[in-house]
Amino acid sequence: MIQPDFILLFENEYFRSLYPFYLLHSQWEIRCGALRIFEKVQKQFPKAKLLFHSTRETYLRLFAKWFGFEEVKIDKGNLLVLNSGILPSQEFWQNLDTAYSNFIQSNQPTRSAVFSVNGTPIAFYLSAEEMVNPSEFDRRFFSIVLDKYSEKLPKIEVPIPRVINFLWDAIEYNSFAIEDDFRFFENFADFGELKKDGVVLIDERKIKIGKNCKIMHSVVLNAEKGSIIIGDGVTIQPFSYIEGPVAIGENSLVKSGSMIYAGTTLGEVSKVGGEIENSIFHAYSNKQHYGFVGHSYIGQWCNLGAGTTTSDLKNTYDSVSVRIENETFNTGRTFLGLLCGDHTRTAIGTTFNTGTITGICCNIYHSGLLPKYIPSFTWGGSRTESTLANFERTLQSIEIMMQRRGKTLLNEERKILELEYQVQKNKRKH
Repeated sequence: MIQPDFILLFENEYFRSLYPFYLLHSQWEIRCGALRIFEKVQKQFPKAKLLFHSTRETYLRLFAKWFGFEEVKIDKGNLLVLNSGILPSQEFWQNLDTAYSNFIQSNQPTRSAVFSVNGTPIAFYLSAEEMVNPSEFDRRFFSIVLDKYSEKLPKIEVPIPRVINFLWDAIEYNSFAIEDDFRFFENFADFGELKKDGVVLIDERKIKIGKNCKIMHSVVLNAEKGSIIIGDGVTIQPFSYIEGPVAIGENSLVKSGSMIYAGTTLGEVSKVGGEIENSIFHAYSNKQHYGFVGHSYIGQWCNLGAGTTTSDLKNTYDSVSVRIENETFNTGRTFLGLLCGDHTRTAIGTTFNTGTITGICCNIYHSGLLPKYIPSFTWGGSRTESTLANFERTLQSIEIMMQRRGKTLLNEERKILELEYQVQKNKRKH
């Protein structure tokens, strides 16, 4: 069994396929299930110290400040290095443990090894007794270390894991991931009292409700087809219907009459209403009014105006294609709605076509269906009438929204926004 003292999550070379999420986030921040990738690893190995490696130094600093991580120096101890594109489920860890146990029992001359899939390395494990000069694991050497050990250590083949190469992979795996994350949560609710208060609980053994939650009269929590996880401080207003698997992050609000269906995750401090199906909302994002959002991935600090609706199925039932910057991809998915970057807002009555992607910091308003690719900092939305947003005005509105939630815009995030704005400004010149 692997017992890491240190875990190094590294961002692989394919992070740009996570557009538009990668524009403001590191790969291990992907949310799939109730938790982000790095949070799942933390929960699995609570005593291990986490380290992170990326070629994008500004993003490392931004991540560390957002989540309160301090730089960790590696001492002698068992080290696990893991590709952060992998969905680290209980099944994945069991496969690694089984493969490693078989490896040790085969009387190998080393206790360190590379885990690979069809010959391609996905992780490696370096035992404490075989670690030499831990000081060499300084951040500037991480890239060399990754290459060196993947070449020189014996390889252990493991079953193909679930990998999040694109945002639509996270959407596809979300129901599975919610069920997998259910083991990390506790129930603090008195189900008897909830029932007396007029809350309907269906298959309550698959429901976990956090501390200080307010579940109001005539709410239906239906876990018959999947688990329901409700974080601390959540309020669910009357006449809301929630059908699992669903995860609702702490301090979120589900407004009266909401319909939330299987495969949906709401991040922390989100406010939602209307109808949502098989979609992932990151923290601090709002969709407070009527309208349908399905098979979609919504970034942080987004606000979807009343009546905002996504199409997630083509009338022809064909596979959905998307455009990521200058490249078109056939997703192989029949259902796919909106992939929405951070800090993007939509006006009332906004309608998105199947498989639409918006960049970051867009202010979208337009009658009729929008184009399927909307670049960052778009003001408007139509192909012929949209303009590049005013940067200072956009920044001001972001700061106001964050201040309303007790947050401030970090210098690292400001620098990233400036760079992306310049990219979009240069593109519009040509």
